[in-house]
Amino acid sequence: MKRSFMLVFLMVLIVAATGFAATPKDTLVIGANTGIFITMDPAVAYEVFPNKIVAALYAQLVKLEAIEGVIVPVPDIAESWEISEDGLTYTFNIRKGVKFSNGDPLTAEDVLFSLKRPIVLESVSAWFLVDIFGINKDNVDEKIKMIDDYTVSITLNAPYAENITLGILSNMFTGIVNKDVVLEHEVDGDLGGAWLTDHSAGAGPYVLVQWERNNVILLEANPNYYGNQPPLKRIMVRDIPEASNQRLLLERGDIDVAWDLTPQLLEEAKRNPDIVEVKVPGHSNEYLAMNASWGPLANPKVREAVRFSINYEEIVEDIMLNNALLVQGFINKGYFGYVEENPFYQDIEKAKALLAEAGYPDGFEVELLTSNTDTRKAEAEKIQADLALAGIKANIVIMQSSQMYAKYRAQGHQMIIAGWGNDYPDPDNLAMAHASYRANQLAWRNAWFDDYAATLCEWGQVEPNPDKREQIYKDLTEYWFHNGPFAMLYQTVEFWGIRKEVKNFEEAAFGYGMLFDFTKVSK
Repeated sequence: MKRSFMLVFLMVLIVAATGFAATPKDTLVIGANTGIFITMDPAVAYEVFPNKIVAALYAQLVKLEAIEGVIVPVPDIAESWEISEDGLTYTFNIRKGVKFSNGDPLTAEDVLFSLKRPIVLESVSAWFLVDIFGINKDNVDEKIKMIDDYTVSITLNAPYAENITLGILSNMFTGIVNKDVVLEHEVDGDLGGAWLTDHSAGAGPYVLVQWERNNVILLEANPNYYGNQPPLKRIMVRDIPEASNQRLLLERGDIDVAWDLTPQLLEEAKRNPDIVEVKVPGHSNEYLAMNASWGPLANPKVREAVRFSINYEEIVEDIMLNNALLVQGFINKGYFGYVEENPFYQDIEKAKALLAEAGYPDGFEVELLTSNTDTRKAEAEKIQADLALAGIKANIVIMQSSQMYAKYRAQGHQMIIAGWGNDYPDPDNLAMAHASYRANQLAWRNAWFDDYAATLCEWGQVEPNPDKREQIYKDLTEYWFHNGPFAMLYQTVEFWGIRKEVKNFEEAAFGYGMLFDFTKVSK
């Protein structure tokens, strides 16, 4: 480690031990559980928080930006692109003058090498290219090509809407590595994978200086970064596994950000005038799903009665302590195609009337399945009580998650409380899961074999006109609200406790899960 880095590192450790001084003004010190960190290789990194650190090290083909509250793909290393008339081939124009952190020029050859690496390595991220775009080890040389020193083309297997294609290509596997440096460290055909586990060879705003597992991760600003130099010269992630210890160190001023606070710990920390809460929309949802092939739940009126039996506000306020968003559609807030309408609320008389119309004036008995987390158990008990008001007796069955999902995937449930996390910020990812049985995901698990909904999903996937595409998802959402097998409980939020001297953290974190821009944070 360079002497200047070592001095800063020691200074922060002294602060942490004594608690008598603030963290350095040019350094953001994060307290987090780093046990989830496996690698810093952009082709392999997959978990959410590690990906945000890796994203600070690498420029990507395209990246995500929140514009007027909507997450959209924007240029990064690819400064522009053209789409062929048939919608299958994207030709990316690589930004000239970009240098890697060691000063080497970044060219299309590096881009080509980086895009092919996940497929050759068969990394976990390769499924985006293989399963969605139809690019695999057998055809990768035909599908991903270098046209010249600053042009690369990618050919897909279907004319996906532009927002889908670019949204997928904004994932971390498109982080551009320095081909020459990586191959210098290749061992037994690993394309430099072992070396990239704890080194960086990118063109992002930061460089990896040190990763001492279960202790500290240290990044320093890249002097050769093609964009504006970030306000913070260093980012330090200290391994603090216990959330209660994160809260203590945050209040003492030993760290600037507590990454893993529970809702209760955050509420307690906010009593300190030096602590600020930051919340942004998350990329997953929590739902009650109903098996549309089982008994009373096969009747759409019964499913509607269930939706009008639930007090959604109380779930958000009392169970989630307002760390959730009341979103009843399947498209997340912050996404293209989001529908703001929330048509359901607790109306027990309406629920009873719907049950009577469906032939169940005295209600019915049903199994309510969920996993064994405290939150899920609390949600199950709340929904059980709400359904009882309408005459529906729900018998709660708690299982380990692995057992629960095995039963769910086999359509063996009656009702279930579960969640869904998104892979790319486009309604296609959500529509296919929640509304198309042909995708063999959530709609299929709930035996909702609705051809109209499935066809709308497929239209939305390939419609090139954004206005028409938006209308397709609005029509689908309206139909899904009242015919589908779900009662959407809420959209998750991400939250942190930060010191009040940390600026623009909310702007940097908006869209967290898909993006986090450390270059926007200052102190």
